[in-house]
Amino acid sequence: MNAVFHAIGLMVTLLNVLTFLALRRRIGVAFPKHSGRITLAVGLIYWPLLFPGLFLAIGGPSGLMSMRDQLPLAIGIAGMAFQLAVWFYGGFLLLVGAPAAFVDAWRRLRRIARRDRAGTTLEREMVDESRRRALTRAALAVPAAFVATAAGGALASRQEPVVRTIRLPVARDLTQLHGLTIAQVSDVHVGSYMDAQRLDMIRDAINSLGADYHVVTGDLLDNHMDQMEESRRFLRGLKPRVGKFMCAGNHEYIAGREVGTPAILQGLRESGVDLLIDESRKLAHGGAHFYLLGIDYPAQATLQRATDRTTDQSLDAALADVRADGAPRVLLSHHPKTFVQARQRPIDLMLAGHTHGGQLVAGRIGDYALTPVLPFEHYHNGYYEWQGRRLYVNAGAGGWMPVRINCPPEITLVEFVPA
Repeated sequence: MNAVFHAIGLMVTLLNVLTFLALRRRIGVAFPKHSGRITLAVGLIYWPLLFPGLFLAIGGPSGLMSMRDQLPLAIGIAGMAFQLAVWFYGGFLLLVGAPAAFVDAWRRLRRIARRDRAGTTLEREMVDESRRRALTRAALAVPAAFVATAAGGALASRQEPVVRTIRLPVARDLTQLHGLTIAQVSDVHVGSYMDAQRLDMIRDAINSLGADYHVVTGDLLDNHMDQMEESRRFLRGLKPRVGKFMCAGNHEYIAGREVGTPAILQGLRESGVDLLIDESRKLAHGGAHFYLLGIDYPAQATLQRATDRTTDQSLDAALADVRADGAPRVLLSHHPKTFVQARQRPIDLMLAGHTHGGQLVAGRIGDYALTPVLPFEHYHNGYYEWQGRRLYVNAGAGGWMPVRINCPPEITLVEFVPA
């Protein structure tokens, strides 16, 4: 696994080098008299800010995490945001550069075929060179725009979470449940660009909603047992009217690789949260009740989970004690892909996380959220419904990449309303 991350780091560094060479070439065309000084000035900004790729190439994931933990938070965020901007610009050059290279080659072949006179060719080249310089100068606005967008995304990732309200219809005769609320937070990633001050801001934002229940849908910790104490402090600080619950995410198990999965689960439970793993709770509210269920993270070869069940088996175990009495059923499951199995069962609403909503969102067409995650996961951002089964994927409060574009940190508020 480390070798894979080293290889990714080398590829990122290679992309950084190629992008800089392309940028230097464009500066030379746009400003031929001052290209050396401008390139030097750009390089003095460019290379120091691209330390994330070097840390990953040299140290693998541990190198990247060491960078994140040791450097001041603002510098770490600036480096990651700038690296993202370079990725964008490199990808842009690849998309537009390849067709342009073919067009240029085609024009050169046509000139050779026409056997233009030397004077005519020289005149055309003089005219083309002037136009080329003007166009290249204008095109330098593109990398500037990418840097500005990434910087704005870095600031957006630090803003107070927005509250997305969804309404869960329940039977009209269950009047005691009407108005009941559940506040969901997901993917806090304590330790990953999540300092104590921001953690407290998220906690206060949830508490300010006055919800009856609080639920955490996994990835509260990021990757190490050292993050347990801050995670417990966060959980203890949650003050719902009635109770707080949690399901496990993959990063809880990543954090447990060194100390063992039982130590992580026990550590979380010591905070007072009810950690649901393939089980359910019948929660009385007034004279009525509803069921809250939680399942384990899907099987993955590199993770030692709390159970060895498949997703289907986890769902069946969670439903084992749930009666068919018409009461609403809400499922906590970290990975939204489990909705494919959950929607085949009598679940009214599933709350998930894991994908961070894609973090970079270009819009939405129906159920299709236009994010980098879409090619891999259909269910990954916001609200979905399938034949009366509902899923909401929370965009998360934290993340590995401290940049969010059109996808702010989020808290979900579920309100039970009359059907």
